Amino acid sequence: MVIVSLVLLALTLLVIAAGLHLGPHSSVGAGVSSFVVAGVAVSVLASRTSSITTLTLLIYGLIFLISLGTIALGLKGVLSKPKTSTPQRYKSLLGRTGVASTDLAPSGTVTVDGESWSADALEGVISKGDNIFVVEADQIHLKVAIDTFNTSTSTSVELNESTGKENNNGKDDH
Repeated sequence: MVIVSLVLLALTLLVIAAGLHLGPHSSVGAGVSSFVVAGVAVSVLASRTSSITTLTLLIYGLIFLISLGTIALGLKGVLSKPKTSTPQRYKSLLGRTGVASTDLAPSGTVTVDGESWSADALEGVISKGDNIFVVEADQIHLKVAIDTFNTSTSTSVELNESTGKENNNGKDDH
């Protein structure tokens, strides 16, 4: 009986560890499932044997306590308000400058403050190497425009709407 109890304790700890790793909703589920399994095991054990060892009862009591603690931690996480630091990070990107890592036609990748971000060009095509600035930031996706104030190293290619040919923004091909 003690070996079965120890195996159940080990499985309980594994399920709870997985639940804690996956987030508060999983923690609640892991705690509840561990509590129910331990309750069923105690009921079956009590109905099949006339004597239960003190060690077995202590192990099941420990499982119940761990399960209840996990449920409490999970509920605290579920009911708590999200932290505001994450949205503030995205807001701090507004107006920042960077460089297009790939062509944005309209989607691509940009580098801002040394970090790579997926981005959409607000207008036209932004070529790889063009200087950009962040207009909107929504979690992991940015909306950017060409940085017209800092174009000394950028080359922007756009299509002329009337002819369908590339414009080079007044730069010579020499």
